[in-house]
Amino acid sequence: MLRAALIVVLGFIAFGSMLTSPFRFMDDRLSIVENPLIKSTANLPELFREGYFHDRSYYRPLINLSFMAEYHLFGLKSFFYNLDNLILHILNAFLVVLLVSRLTNNLQIGFWTGFLFVMHPVQWEAVCNVPGRAILLSAFFELSSFVLFLEFNRRRQWMLLPLVLGAFFLSLLCKESAGVLPLVIMAYLALDQGKSWGQKLQSLWPFAAAIMAYMGLRQYFGITHLHQSSQPMLVILGFMTFLRSVITDLRLFILPVDLHYDRSLPFMMSLRQPEALATAIFWIIALGFIMAYIRRIPLFVIFLMAWFILELLPVSQLVASIGVGAGHISTAEHFLYLASIPVFTGLVMAARWCYEKNFLNPVLWKLAVGGFLAFLLLISIEQSIYASNEYTMISRSLSYEPYNARLQAEMAMLSVSRHDILDAEKHFRAATLAEPLNPKFHAGLGTTLCQQGRWIEGMEQFVAFEPIEKDKASVERQEKITIRHIQAQLAGGKNFNARGWLAIGIYYAKIGQNKQAIAAFLNTVQLNPVQPDAWFNLGSLYEADHNWPAAQDAYQKLLTLHDITDFQRDFATQHLAYVEIHHR
Repeated sequence: MLRAALIVVLGFIAFGSMLTSPFRFMDDRLSIVENPLIKSTANLPELFREGYFHDRSYYRPLINLSFMAEYHLFGLKSFFYNLDNLILHILNAFLVVLLVSRLTNNLQIGFWTGFLFVMHPVQWEAVCNVPGRAILLSAFFELSSFVLFLEFNRRRQWMLLPLVLGAFFLSLLCKESAGVLPLVIMAYLALDQGKSWGQKLQSLWPFAAAIMAYMGLRQYFGITHLHQSSQPMLVILGFMTFLRSVITDLRLFILPVDLHYDRSLPFMMSLRQPEALATAIFWIIALGFIMAYIRRIPLFVIFLMAWFILELLPVSQLVASIGVGAGHISTAEHFLYLASIPVFTGLVMAARWCYEKNFLNPVLWKLAVGGFLAFLLLISIEQSIYASNEYTMISRSLSYEPYNARLQAEMAMLSVSRHDILDAEKHFRAATLAEPLNPKFHAGLGTTLCQQGRWIEGMEQFVAFEPIEKDKASVERQEKITIRHIQAQLAGGKNFNARGWLAIGIYYAKIGQNKQAIAAFLNTVQLNPVQPDAWFNLGSLYEADHNWPAAQDAYQKLLTLHDITDFQRDFATQHLAYVEIHHR
């Protein structure tokens, strides 16, 4: 009872500071605040037909169901959503105690593993962010299924199999990565040398049945999209980038001094770059060391290594591409939530072995372990405090990853909410530099520029790319407001440079006002005769108006320029031939 109370108290000490954290701009708004599905129980059937992010990739209906229950019980009071996360984490710690105690037949090892699990700072991202519910709830059902399976495997009571099956199926409905559990159990069954693989595999049919039912459900609702490159070399480079991240992950378990939200790594572009070579050398040496001493390594330790590898398999870039913006893979710390269990088990066993071997004076050893645990607890408290303030949390992340476009956009939105438009502009500019093809970032930058009265600069951003469908209406409204201000400036005698007239022309062309568009593009080439986009658009508009001589002239001038794209060159060449036929 004392040990159970200690785990509860530790959980609240480590992460209790985050309970007052409000909902955040990033995933919280999409998942909860602005999620219409959870606002009415009439949408209950829709929860099981809709993708988690309203897409065709992620299927996590039980997470939306938990948010729906909280919304109807507590409204949008974030305290209760945070509290539920913390309670789930503590319950998972108890399941870890049960699981590891049965795997090792040692309650003491189980308790200390659960002790580390509940308070280690590497868990902060899963616990302290409400959308981490997917990890926490999936882990609850996955660990329950594993514990129930061990009970079945020990007592051979077939009545337990429906419970094993049910818990595993529910874990899949929370997060896709739960699908690795049968592989983990297979690795565990390999420890039993007294049974044939035929006998062992007989016990796994409930997992096969659950996976088939789960895949059938996703297929029925059309949630089948998988983000994966069709180019083998990109898959290899993604996997190499992942292997680099695992080196950092292993260090975080011992020295978690740079924890931050939305951790990512730049995608390796070649196997010859120094970081790729260093990563390959590290893992070749590590694998060589393991193979050299494989006969001395206990089978249970090999199982722990296999368990760690399997828990990270879904984010290894081999199954699917887990990206976070252009050119980066996600290496988020919440990926380590379940993968931490075999690591903590190994650390506890190693500490126990060192203590028994008297490598250090017992008193000094206890002081060293106690100091290490106190250090971890202080880091957890610090991370929980960071998580309670979104601005502080994102600022910390940006100090490590200024190239992270998602974080820059998040900080920009926070600055908008604080009415600090200049700061918002700075962060939106950083986001567009990091990810220049993202229309959402350009739209955000355009809005902040317009809020400063810099209308023509704002219009340049709005017309840079076609907005994504869900932002289209709001961008079009802002464009209409912007063009009215630009027209007022023109009426007052103001003029613009070539880039400004180009933006005006693109806007008019987009809304079908060809006459105004042509006039704007002519102003552009008058100020900058080598502007390829203006000549390209002039040729297209003249051709649409059947003004063959003008179209011919525009295409010919475009083809004399050096800075045209391959698309513009091919388009102009093909259409010039067509125009010349009509011109004759």
